[in-house]
Amino acid sequence: MTIALVGVAIYFSVLILRDFWRYARFRRLRDSALVTWPSPRPAWFSWQIALGGLAAFAAALNSFLPQQHEFHKIYSQIAIAVYFIAVAPLLAKIPLGFYGDGIWAEHGFLPYNRIRRLAFHEGPEVVLLLLRWDGGAFRLRVPPQEYGAVRRVLGDKIRSRSLNLEGSLLGL
Repeated sequence: MTIALVGVAIYFSVLILRDFWRYARFRRLRDSALVTWPSPRPAWFSWQIALGGLAAFAAALNSFLPQQHEFHKIYSQIAIAVYFIAVAPLLAKIPLGFYGDGIWAEHGFLPYNRIRRLAFHEGPEVVLLLLRWDGGAFRLRVPPQEYGAVRRVLGDKIRSRSLNLEGSLLGL
């Protein structure tokens, strides 16, 4: 049990640090926003908040019980609570879209110079697929009312050589 709780504490501590770094990056970029829209609320958002509240309650209970609990048992619950109550809602507030230095997609920020290919998938919803030079991929759901502005920004970035694509699939 001790090893599992230490693992959980390390895992959530890394997530907290990584995601605070992401939010700090957004704060630096937000003034350079070109075309953005609100992030969709995560599907299990209220369950995440409830899980965070439960973890906070368990940490408080374990810290005030008469028997002595080790630090890692309490810290792992505190880390879970901080992540689900504070960090996850903070990340959900980051607007998706185009900024001066790159694109904020569903899984984070992708600078223009790391984009290798891109393509629109036009179905019931419009999705911009972004392929990185290292092979990773990002998705960005584009609201229909922003589609024209997104294509204009991409065209401008390609013409200005800020975005150098390998065999563009866009036709721009």
